[in-house]
Parts: sequence; C-alpha cells; structure tokens
Amino acid sequence: MTGKLDVEKVKAEILCAKDATLKSIIDIVAYKISMSLHDQGPEKNILAAEETLGAYIAANFSCMDEFYKSVSKIDKGIKGIQDFAYGIYESYSEKDHLSFNSVKESISGNKDFILKTITDIVAYKISQSPNDKGPEMNFITAETFVAEYISKFFRSKMEFEKKLAKLGRDMKGLRIFSDTVYDYFVSGKE
Repeated sequence: MTGKLDVEKVKAEILCAKDATLKSIIDIVAYKISMSLHDQGPEKNILAAEETLGAYIAANFSCMDEFYKSVSKIDKGIKGIQDFAYGIYESYSEKDHLSFNSVKESISGNKDFILKTITDIVAYKISQSPNDKGPEMNFITAETFVAEYISKFFRSKMEFEKKLAKLGRDMKGLRIFSDTVYDYFVSGKE
C-alpha cells in the first residue's frame, strides 16, 4: 500500500458523509457492539463504531476513493451492507488484544474507568504495605502490576471483561480482582 490514511481524517470524512451506506455500516457496527460485552451505551457505541470504521479504512485503503469503490462492489441491499459491517465488527473484536502498553496507556490516559479503579485499589494496597514508596510511586507500581497481569493472563479485552462479569462489575468484584493482581506480584500467589 503506497499511502497511509490518517484515522482522524477518515473519521472526519465519515462524519461529513451523507452516504446512507456509511451511516448504515456505522449503525450496524454500533448495534453489534451494543450486543457484546463492549456495550457502553448508545452514544459511546456509535463513537466506537465510527472509530472502528475509521481505523478499518485507514488500515485497508490508501484513499477514501478506494474505500468507496470497494463499498460500491458489495451486494446491494441490507444483506451486503450487513456482511460488510459484520466484517468490520470482527476486526474490532480481534484488534482487542491486550498488550502491556495498551493496558498501561488505557490506565494512564484515563481511557478505561475500570482499569483505573483496579489500579487505584492496587496502589492503595501497596500504600498499606511495607512496600509503600509514596502515592506517585505506588500508583506507577500498581499501573505496572495491572498492565503486566492483564496482558499476561488475558488475550483480549472481551476475555478480561468476561472475568470481571463473573466477579461482578461492582466495587466488590473490582476489589477481588485487585486483590488477585496484588497477591500475584507481592506474594507470588494467584
């Protein structure tokens, strides 16, 4: 591929487009997100769908015209659009791999409230231990523990969210998970 599209520029074009096909693709991807563990409510699902479509276009096409040409080749009607949108949703689900850096960025960038809360709980546990090194160092240590643990034991965000769902997405469940992370690194037990 000769050129690389910028995701933000693609998203801007998607938002400006009056193309019913693009809007349908976004709606279908948002619907699929809403039916998954990734559901964050209608507005955030639409934003995630737009982000996903933008990333998909930027990764697979050198220009928007190339994308539009590809879309024009899909079967006319809702079935073709639906199949195309499902493919984009699948790429959304698959790109969900949790690397150390992606988890750490989610925590430090306040992109994921649940990860941030788990990190805060682990940092608090560190502050109550003989390993206390002050609030800033405790948080950095906790952030490292959480990112390493999650990237080591979970292949995707969906897998991680299933684990949290089993424990309960309330504070009790988050504390249980935080205790597991803390114990794994401090006591060497899981």
